[in-house]
Amino acid sequence: MLANLPPIVPRVLGQTVSWLVRRKTPALAAGCALSVLLIIVAVSSRMNALTPLFAAPLHPSQTLEVERALTIWNEPFMADAQHTQLFVPALHRRDVLLRLTLAGLPHRFVPTTSEVLEQQESAFAPQSSVDDRRRAGIEGDLVAGLRRSNGVADATVVIAPAVADPLLGDDARAPASASVQLVMQSGAVLSPSAISGMKRFVAAAYPGLTPERVVIVDGTGSLAGASQVTVDRAGAREQRLQSSIQSALDEVFGAGAAIVRVSLRSSGLERTSQSTRVTPHGLLESDSGKEHGSDGGKHFERDRDRTRYAYDTVVEHQASHADAVAHVAVAVFLDARKVAADQVASVKDLVRAAAGADLAAGDDVAVQALPFAADQSVTPRRLPANVSRFVAVALIALSLCAGGWYLRSSHITTQMNERQTAAAMLGVALERELPQTTAYVLSSMPPTVRANVLREYPPELRQQIERHMNGHAHG
Repeated sequence: MLANLPPIVPRVLGQTVSWLVRRKTPALAAGCALSVLLIIVAVSSRMNALTPLFAAPLHPSQTLEVERALTIWNEPFMADAQHTQLFVPALHRRDVLLRLTLAGLPHRFVPTTSEVLEQQESAFAPQSSVDDRRRAGIEGDLVAGLRRSNGVADATVVIAPAVADPLLGDDARAPASASVQLVMQSGAVLSPSAISGMKRFVAAAYPGLTPERVVIVDGTGSLAGASQVTVDRAGAREQRLQSSIQSALDEVFGAGAAIVRVSLRSSGLERTSQSTRVTPHGLLESDSGKEHGSDGGKHFERDRDRTRYAYDTVVEHQASHADAVAHVAVAVFLDARKVAADQVASVKDLVRAAAGADLAAGDDVAVQALPFAADQSVTPRRLPANVSRFVAVALIALSLCAGGWYLRSSHITTQMNERQTAAAMLGVALERELPQTTAYVLSSMPPTVRANVLREYPPELRQQIERHMNGHAHG
């Protein structure tokens, strides 16, 4: 096999080996740089290799809602041909799963009516099986509609059909009913009208179902009627008020210069009162007189005295709900190193106005300047994925540039050493020759070698050689 190679191949290999032997340091540096580059590429390709996002395949509808979320989050992904599995970079899989879990995705798959109708059904299936499949499709349609409601993260609907009631007679049937469980989003509030509308929405989807036979609950079972609310409104108001004051102080004094805590207490009682106020304005009109006459031989006399007074009647109706705020307490801690002592009073007035606190009604607003701890821990922030990739590419480019510069400088140094060595050897060979012979030999040499050789001669002999090289000397 080696005999069939062209003759130039062994010669090229030999010259390559000789070149590498003469340049051990540049070759070693280039090999190290190439090895580091290959390792970085291998690690990067392994970390960016696509891996399945879920352990089990999904339904195409579930995959679609996950794709929408990943597109909004600008996460790279790829779906398979069946559209039942998603693939993401292995380095980001845990982060993506965490974000999907916090977002409540993917939702539990519930077949809708269209998906139930697409399934093949036996022509000999009993009517009860057909009714169950139809009812399951309606439940899926209701779940899909409730998931799109404002504030609802997920929903479950179970419909119980009307069944015969032996206690009421052979022809009597117990009416249909429905149970709905809602999973609310964080901070979401359902008004009584919204709950009533959901009951009518569910009842209208199934024949014979009435809104009174629809029960709606949440995860805690507290949503039993249209007058109940799923979240603590006082807690939500506390959070909104605290965030409003905190953001304002951060804009003025900078982040970390103030800490705000808000406490709201509800009355806990529903009160209704009515008051009537009457304001008289004196006499408005007065009329008096006498009448007399005869009618049919009868005589009569009549006295008339009429008085009208003016007055205003004001009726006031006052109602107080159970979640009405009865007491407001705001505490603000200021960093004494960042906030001057003369600013505390101004901050207190502004906080009281922002919170809507009434000190005369018993509300409390406390503002104090205290020295904060100096060794506050700072949570490290991760660089975004695109910034990390840019930094990695920049490091690789800098490494390659440094390696190239080192190889270039090493090559130049080697060439200079070789030229100096060749010039020294040539100078030794020509030191006993005549100036004419030396000039003839140096005329065919490169300028750098020629200059190095001439530098070794005495000035008088160097001038003679240069004159012969320039053609000015004769004989």
